[in-house]
Amino acid sequence: MTLYETLFVVHPEKGPRMKEFIERFKKVIEGQDGSITDIDEWGARDLAYRIEKQARGYYTLIRYNGTGRAVEELERNLKLTDGILRYLTVRADASTPTISPSAPRPYSDESRRYPDDRGRHFDEPRRQPDEPRRHPDESAPKVEPSA
Repeated sequence: MTLYETLFVVHPEKGPRMKEFIERFKKVIEGQDGSITDIDEWGARDLAYRIEKQARGYYTLIRYNGTGRAVEELERNLKLTDGILRYLTVRADASTPTISPSAPRPYSDESRRYPDDRGRHFDEPRRQPDEPRRHPDESAPKVEPSA
């Protein structure tokens, strides 16, 4: 048995019926001697581009162990189901955990130390184009008071 991930996007008007879709697809996988390992509902999210004049969709990720036959049958059912905007199935690596896009991201101070595409560090304050570059630890230039 191979581990697969199938992500599908449901039309926003069919979102309240998401539990029905999940149960139907679960039965299809189990009917082909597959086993569900995880179901992750991401909820309503913006689409990268419009699909069937829709800008939003309900996302769900299903991880399961199965054969190629189970994948074929699941994709056939996804194709025939009204309300499914898009779907994608990939073979997953069991050692790589799936992180939900809504989960908090780990933060480290080291990630802020690399320069961005404009040549300045993320923690360095913005400067005017004619202002000289300073190291972030240096204080502002001292201005002598005029007498």
